[in-house]
Amino acid sequence: MSASSRRWERVRAHTRACILEAAAQAFEESGNADTCMHRVAEIAGFTKATVYAHYRDKTWLFTAVMEMHVSNFPVPTVPDSPLPSLKEELAYVALEIQKLADVRACRRFCTTLQRSASGVEFHIERWNAYLAPYRQYVVATLTREGVELAEHHADLYIQLMLQANSLHTARAPEPNTEATLTLFHQAFSRTTARSR
Repeated sequence: MSASSRRWERVRAHTRACILEAAAQAFEESGNADTCMHRVAEIAGFTKATVYAHYRDKTWLFTAVMEMHVSNFPVPTVPDSPLPSLKEELAYVALEIQKLADVRACRRFCTTLQRSASGVEFHIERWNAYLAPYRQYVVATLTREGVELAEHHADLYIQLMLQANSLHTARAPEPNTEATLTLFHQAFSRTTARSR
C-alpha cells in the first residue's frame, strides 16, 4: 500500500470514528426514532452526504453505535464458590452492577435504549444476555437458601439494582414491593443464623 493510500485510509477511519461518536451522542440524547442523519452530520461537522457515504442508513449506523458500546463492556464476573451469607452474595451482585454504572459504554447503551421507542428489541435482549451471569448467580444463591420462586425473586432483584443505578433499558413496571421486602428480610435475617 502506498503512502497516499495509507494516509487516505487514516482519514477515512478518522471520519468514520467522528461520525460514530456523533451518532452515539445523538442517539443518547434523543433515542433511535427521534434522531435523523442530518443531526448526526451536524454534530460530526460533516455533510449529510459524507455520513451516508460511510453508513448507508440510520439502522446501520444505530447498530454500529450499539456494537461500539458493547465492545467496551467489561467481562461479567461472579464468585466460583458461595460467599459466607446470602446478604454478602446479594451485596456482591449489587456492587458489580453499581460498577457497571461507572462504565461509560454501559451508561450510554442503557440511556440510548431508554430513549428509543422502537427498533431496540435485539439490543435489550443483548443487555439481558450480558447480565445473565449475575441473574444466574442470584438464582443459584436463592435456590441454595430455599427461597421459593427463586427465578422470580432474582429477576426482581436484578431489576431493582439496575433501576437504582439507572441501567434499566426501558420503562420497567413497578417492582412488587412486598416480594422485594420479603427477599431482603430473608437475606438479612438468615445472615445471623448462617454465621452461628
